[in-house]
Amino acid sequence: MKQLFITNFLLIAILFPFTINAQTDIKPTWEPQVAGHFYPATESVLKDQINIFFKNVPKQTINGKPIAIISPHAGYQYSGQVAAFVYNAIKNCGFNRVIVLAFPHRSPKPYRGVSILNVREFKTPLGNIPVDHEACNQLLNSSSEIIQNTQQKVINLFGTYSGAYQGEHSLETQLPFLQMSLVDFKLVPVMVGVLIDDDFDQVANAIKPLMNDKTVVVVSSDFTHYGEGFGYVPFKKDIENNIKALDYGAFNKIINKDFEGFKKYKMQTGITACGVYPIELLLKLLPEDAHGEILNYDTSGRQTNDFSHSVSYASIIFTKPSKSGHYVPEPGTQDTPYVSLTEDEKIQLLSLARNTLETFIKTGTPPIFDITTNKIAPKLYEKYGVFVTLKKHGELRGCIGHILPKTSLFQSVIENTINSSSNDWRFNPVNVTETPDITIEISVLSQLQKINSPDEFTVGKEGIVIRKDNNGAVFLPQVATEQGWNRAETLCHLCRKAGLPADAWQDDGMEFYIFTANVFHEKGKL
Repeated sequence: MKQLFITNFLLIAILFPFTINAQTDIKPTWEPQVAGHFYPATESVLKDQINIFFKNVPKQTINGKPIAIISPHAGYQYSGQVAAFVYNAIKNCGFNRVIVLAFPHRSPKPYRGVSILNVREFKTPLGNIPVDHEACNQLLNSSSEIIQNTQQKVINLFGTYSGAYQGEHSLETQLPFLQMSLVDFKLVPVMVGVLIDDDFDQVANAIKPLMNDKTVVVVSSDFTHYGEGFGYVPFKKDIENNIKALDYGAFNKIINKDFEGFKKYKMQTGITACGVYPIELLLKLLPEDAHGEILNYDTSGRQTNDFSHSVSYASIIFTKPSKSGHYVPEPGTQDTPYVSLTEDEKIQLLSLARNTLETFIKTGTPPIFDITTNKIAPKLYEKYGVFVTLKKHGELRGCIGHILPKTSLFQSVIENTINSSSNDWRFNPVNVTETPDITIEISVLSQLQKINSPDEFTVGKEGIVIRKDNNGAVFLPQVATEQGWNRAETLCHLCRKAGLPADAWQDDGMEFYIFTANVFHEKGKL
């Protein structure tokens, strides 16, 4: 049903574009449309529900300054906990303006472009949210006219159509979470209709001047809608895993900011994400150095134990590097997080690394790897810091990786396997006769956590990073144990590795970060 609606929406909008220049039925205050249905209509009950969601979110560290998020918009009983992950991550970030990109499920008329409801304020059970009139008017007055080829008709991509907001939940469900996450902010409500061809660039170019350190972009979207009721049943076996793989295939394109790849994936799979246009618009808005991360994922099918009718939800955050060029998390007292992997996921990564090692050493090129024919576990599309260690008869033969997430987990394993075998300056490249004697060990790293003192570092349990001025170095958790070092010895060796005096860890200005690592290796080879 929803897929058919979206398809028809697109077709009608292209053939019979609805002009959204004129404001109709605009009221000073926009009243709640779905309170009491998608979320509680009572202030106290709503606050209690959201606070419980936040309490269930584990302590988070985010790799940089948040600039945009993707959040689900179903009823809170289904998607509220997932949404809480990403809204918890933008607390205390100093935002005073929020641009919400939503999609009109219930618009009486399809339209091409975006609708901005320039009212005075939006009302929720938690109070009123002022609209940023200056920003809205800037968009409405932007030069975004296009010529519709078939009719030679000029179309303004920005306008106001209140029908796009009537009875609509995609924008409204974000508002109580914003009110509970941000102290004081103004809203730029953008309802994204159909965008085609150059529309994305035109709309994005108009929005980009509004994006600054005090502004966060919120994209409202659910993901796969599976079931006969949605007109989408691409598989009938192993439904839960197939849905997850389908979603993570989309996530992979999104977090890598691959606009064309996401469009192609959408066409190939027919994935029924209801916010595809807002997502595609976001990919045009993000800077090149933006880092994407999946914070949480769930499905209504898992919650109800009924995958005959299931909707997927995800929390995704995009950040930009800090001014220092790296993320500096705040000191915390919580346990250092740990990256959980199943045995099957570990086996898949080790097999991938082994194939990469043997192929690259023999041919000088990485193996040809087609994700459309090789079924990758959904977890392996997520981004983590990764090190690949090669050992020969128990002795180190190469070790290279990266502390902060760069690409998907499986891609990082391929890259670091090649680098460990060929680009570790401490060793000659591995030759083909050595590969049977090589044991592969993979370390998947948690996010960094800053500590106030090296006394908070637990030898053997945590890895450690030191940084002072332009010097820095890292030891994985297993290094100290393998060498038999205590804390002081570990820190001294780490300082030497960083090109610093051995006792530099006691100096003022030294920064310390800890992390955990899920370390696993090929069975029977160590």
